[in-house]
Amino acid sequence: METKQAGITGSDNRNEKIYRATILALVAVIAILAVFLVISRMSLKETRELRVFAEEMNQELQLELDSVLAEYNLVKLEYDSVLVEKDSIIQASAQEIQQLIARQADYNRIRRQLNGLREVTQNYVKEIDSLVTVNQVLRAENVQIREEIRQVRARTTELTQDKEVLESKVELASALRAYQLEASAIRIRGAGREEETDRARRAEQIKVCFTIAENPIAPAGTQHVYVRIASPTGDILRLSEADTHSFVHHSDTLQFSLREAINYQNQEITSCLYWERLAEFEPGIYLVSLYTDEVLLGETSLALR
Repeated sequence: METKQAGITGSDNRNEKIYRATILALVAVIAILAVFLVISRMSLKETRELRVFAEEMNQELQLELDSVLAEYNLVKLEYDSVLVEKDSIIQASAQEIQQLIARQADYNRIRRQLNGLREVTQNYVKEIDSLVTVNQVLRAENVQIREEIRQVRARTTELTQDKEVLESKVELASALRAYQLEASAIRIRGAGREEETDRARRAEQIKVCFTIAENPIAPAGTQHVYVRIASPTGDILRLSEADTHSFVHHSDTLQFSLREAINYQNQEITSCLYWERLAEFEPGIYLVSLYTDEVLLGETSLALR
């Protein structure tokens, strides 16, 4: 009995040791698992924190990229023609940075490229500012030049008008003037003596006398003087209707009764011309006009009854 009891007691002791060992092993496993759990939770927390931090950094980078592009695009809108060749470089660099941010690539790499893009855009902005300054100077100079041109044109117009007025005055002053223009009807008496008459049936000639005044600035040389005698019916007394008995005055072709070429040397000169009747004169008023090629020298009249 004692032997049997002793065997049972030894078996219980072994079982108790096994239980204790098992419990200790389980406690150790639980402790290890607890440690792993804590470590896992801490790692997960750190990972979340790092992810949040990375997202914040990416947002910061995105905002900075947007700011750089916004500043560049603002300048580009106004001066697009200046940046046409360089715009593709900037857009390609911005697109590459955008892709790196989307992939959450290395922060330092993105920062370096972003800083490079900012430097490029700032240099372009400075170039544009210089161009703007030059453009403003050129615009101011253009305004000044336009004003000077306007003043020169105004002065030129004024001088042209003054010249035209002066030329008109010179032309007017240099024109020949006639005075003592007289017309009379005469008949020839014995020894060729002239006798004035106012009777149409007795008149044999119409005598036209005039004096051309002295004019030192008038052109000297041969001057053609034309006499037009209009009958009471308005017809011009003339030898023929051919062009040889007409002259041009201010683009008008006029018929003449008498013509004389005088040698004018800027001195007073007097002359008389005679119209021989072709048929008996009609009673009435005869209008006599005296011309040169340029001007109407004067008019007078003759009454016959």
